[in-house]
Amino acid sequence: MLQSRIREIRKEKGLTLQDVADRAGTTAQTIGRLETGMRTLSIKWVQRIATALGTDPGELLSLPEGGDVDITGAASSDGTITEKALGTIALRLSAQRPMAIKIKDNMSQYQRGDHIICDQIPADKYSQAYGRDCIVKTKGGDLKFMRILRGRKAGTVTLVPIAATGEVIEDCTVEMIAPAVTLIRQLGTN
Repeated sequence: MLQSRIREIRKEKGLTLQDVADRAGTTAQTIGRLETGMRTLSIKWVQRIATALGTDPGELLSLPEGGDVDITGAASSDGTITEKALGTIALRLSAQRPMAIKIKDNMSQYQRGDHIICDQIPADKYSQAYGRDCIVKTKGGDLKFMRILRGRKAGTVTLVPIAATGEVIEDCTVEMIAPAVTLIRQLGTN
C-alpha cells in the first residue's frame, strides 16, 4: 500500500497545516486527516495538495518500507486475474549509476510525464548501448535522449531521434552514454 508523504514535504517546505489548507482551498483539519490517513487520499486530493505544495504528485506518495509489493495474481487476455501467490515485485532501481529524465512531449512509445531511469555505462561498454534509447552527453556538452547506433568512424556513434521528427547526428563523439532501463508511467490521473 502507498503511504502519504504530505507531512514530510509540508515540513520540509516550512508550511503549516493552515498554509497548505489555504492554498488547497480546504481546512487545516482536512489536511491533517489526509496526512495521517484518517481520510482517504484520492487522486484528486493528491493533485490538489501537490499544487498547494508546489511539487509533483508522485512525490506525495511513497512505497512501503523496502519497496516490495505483493503480486495479487496474473491477468489473462480476457481480463481475468488468477489469484495465486506469485511472490513480490522489488521496486528498486536496476541501475548502478542512475540518471533520470522526465518526458516533456510525446515521442514514439514515451508519453508526456513519463520518467525514464537510465544507467551510465563505462566507455568500454558503449557497444552495449547500440539499438537502445539513451541519455547521451556529446563532446560539446549537449545532453540528448536518442537511440544509439554504431558510428561509421571508430570511436563514434550515430544518434537517431526517438520521435518521428528530428535530425540524425552521424559519427558523434560522446562523453557519456546511459541506456534507458526503467520506464515509470503514472496511470489514472483523474
